[in-house]
Amino acid sequence: MPHFELDLDQDGSARAIYKDGELIEGAISLESPNSIVQTYFASAIRNIDAMTVGDDPDGDRARDNRHFGLQSFLMSLVGTEAFLNIYFHQLGNLQGLPDVIDLATSDKPIEHKLSHLPRRAFGSPLPNSKKLCAKMRELYDLRSNMVHPKWTPSSIAFDGMMYAGFVDNQQKLFENREFCRETLRWCLLVIARIGVHSGSTRWDFVYNWSIIHETNESLSNYLGIPADGI
Repeated sequence: MPHFELDLDQDGSARAIYKDGELIEGAISLESPNSIVQTYFASAIRNIDAMTVGDDPDGDRARDNRHFGLQSFLMSLVGTEAFLNIYFHQLGNLQGLPDVIDLATSDKPIEHKLSHLPRRAFGSPLPNSKKLCAKMRELYDLRSNMVHPKWTPSSIAFDGMMYAGFVDNQQKLFENREFCRETLRWCLLVIARIGVHSGSTRWDFVYNWSIIHETNESLSNYLGIPADGI
């Protein structure tokens, strides 16, 4: 783990900065790990807020909503993965659990980490989490389709004419503000359920990682599911 030391002047300004005992040139930028996760979720909510509601199915508003919705969707999922990786890496360091660190820093898929990290860290899996894992797999499959698009030509016929070379474009889904908001809530629910299962007494556990005021109870209520599992 890199170690930084500051050599300060009498006025408190940094005269020199050392990394692992070596003088470095220029400035450094250090921040708390949870702020990395917060950045993604803050971007998600801001893009949702930028979406508008109204009748303009094929105009500029629809294109703008698709842009904002796609950004919100992707940032929600990136934030979830960042949370799992960073939170359990920190926890593994704190409790001396190398197997937790290994899994948190691995390339295993999201549902594998969600299934196994709580078990390794807390001694038991998330209660009734099978459907939550399946939901995250569904969202990440959609993400894969977006970031690794494949063109499958389609044709359409009407008025006796055949038109070929079109594609079934799933991006239109992201023009739906409620879909993007629901995706964000599912992602925040992962954080909330981890907080509950960890035994955290922080009422602001979700906020600490996302800068969004939600709880397991409020998110479960929004999504229409029991607060103790799905």
